[in-house]
Amino acid sequence: MPQKTVLVTGCSAGGLGEAMAKVYHEKGFRVFAAVRNTAKVGYLSEIKGIEIVKLDVTSVESIRECATTIGKNTGGSLDILVNNAGLSTVFPLLDTSIEEAKKVFDTNVWALVAMAQAFAPLLIKSKGTICNVSSVSSEMVFAWQGVYSSSRSATTRISETLRLEMEPLGVRVVTVILGGVQTIRNDATKIPGLELPADSYYQKILGIIDRHHKVLVHPNKANIDVAAKNVVNDVLSTSGFFIRRGAASTLSWFCNTFLPYGLFTSMINKESGLGQVGFSKDNA
Repeated sequence: MPQKTVLVTGCSAGGLGEAMAKVYHEKGFRVFAAVRNTAKVGYLSEIKGIEIVKLDVTSVESIRECATTIGKNTGGSLDILVNNAGLSTVFPLLDTSIEEAKKVFDTNVWALVAMAQAFAPLLIKSKGTICNVSSVSSEMVFAWQGVYSSSRSATTRISETLRLEMEPLGVRVVTVILGGVQTIRNDATKIPGLELPADSYYQKILGIIDRHHKVLVHPNKANIDVAAKNVVNDVLSTSGFFIRRGAASTLSWFCNTFLPYGLFTSMINKESGLGQVGFSKDNA
């Protein structure tokens, strides 16, 4: 039987992509681990059977080149595509740079479409699977996370639409609703302090927003290796279209299903600092 193949995006050192690539390798897959900056590759480069590929998911040209390269190395097929690369941000919407917000959407939303377009022939040939990693933030309305949470809502909707449109072609599309997972990117000790514009309406609560910036979604995050193993096992062993892993992922579903919208939103924004803002710009 031919060796199964998988491409995992966002495989920089210390991230979930790196951990998932390792799990797929342990399960006998030929792994293509994609990174935008090859200087940020960690231990994956030392594992025989894992091939590092350079990929910028915000560049259609880079995506097409990657698809061509992988196609040449696999005989024109790919069994699993894991769209894990993502970009997060915590910042008040009134202070957000539109250009920076567009970068988040380019990475978290449009990259999924571009990847599906480029890799469709390879996936259709193998009757393969696309695994799109979204977030519990897609289901919650957090102050200070408007750009990120809305991008993840779009991630989920794009993924679900791809599921409908690619199912007749024999391709399965799975959406991962990921809760808190401890990665280098959300290690509070390594995240620089948040700075707001001097005239921001929210200067008074900068410390509170910065704390949200460093804790992001849930303070008690799941172990990265455990989360990676669970997600990979779910993709390989179940036929479902939704996977929930990581801290608060199941809790999010429960609260969204059984609690009134206003109550749930109020609960998760209890420590947002909004009540301290006041109505005047100088917060007098």
